[in-house]
Amino acid sequence: MLKVNNINKNVLNNSRSFLFQDVCLSVYPGEWISIIGPSGTGKTTLLNCIAGIYTVDGGSIELDGVPIHQLTERHRSDIRRLQIGFVFQDFKLLPYFSILENVILPLTKDKKIDQLKQKAELLLDQVGITKNYFHRLPSSLSGGEKQRVAIARALINDPKLIICDEPTGNLDNENKKQVLHILTTLKKKGHSIIVVTHDDEVANEGDKIYELKNYSLKVVESKL
Repeated sequence: MLKVNNINKNVLNNSRSFLFQDVCLSVYPGEWISIIGPSGTGKTTLLNCIAGIYTVDGGSIELDGVPIHQLTERHRSDIRRLQIGFVFQDFKLLPYFSILENVILPLTKDKKIDQLKQKAELLLDQVGITKNYFHRLPSSLSGGEKQRVAIARALINDPKLIICDEPTGNLDNENKKQVLHILTTLKKKGHSIIVVTHDDEVANEGDKIYELKNYSLKVVESKL
């Protein structure tokens, strides 16, 4: 479903000319890939390259056979909006929009608002956010609730691929377990998941664990 072929990402500083080099990665439908590694090695940058947010300086990335870095920025944006879901450590919820509005926001230009609201309500219910929260602002929620709202938003487009950058990094242990349960359930439903994490418990949910270190990405454990 996703093929990352020998990609490079250059940086300009006094110590080195590249952030990572010859990175390869394959993700199949319903597969969870965990990426670990020291801070500053480029894990978040790698996710942004996979999503077509950042360009690469060599190699190629294919999503369902489409070489996304050969597309225009507009087409890459369409792919992100319609085929990829994002979950971030700091949630990225817009503070002056309601919970329901945050969930439907990615597709407001593509579908009718009433249809989106119905779907968003179902998704929020599935992640454990009850109806009395729908019209509240994000500031009224706990960290765990915000992350569950963010997961609902990531699912509004029925994504083939869910990209998670430290999805449990700001959560206590109880909320971490709730988020992990949601993500493992999504995997069982056929979603492909890539998770960057420093948490061993989260990483161990992966079918494969990769480590980004010393400019390269290597498999350190495979359960397949």
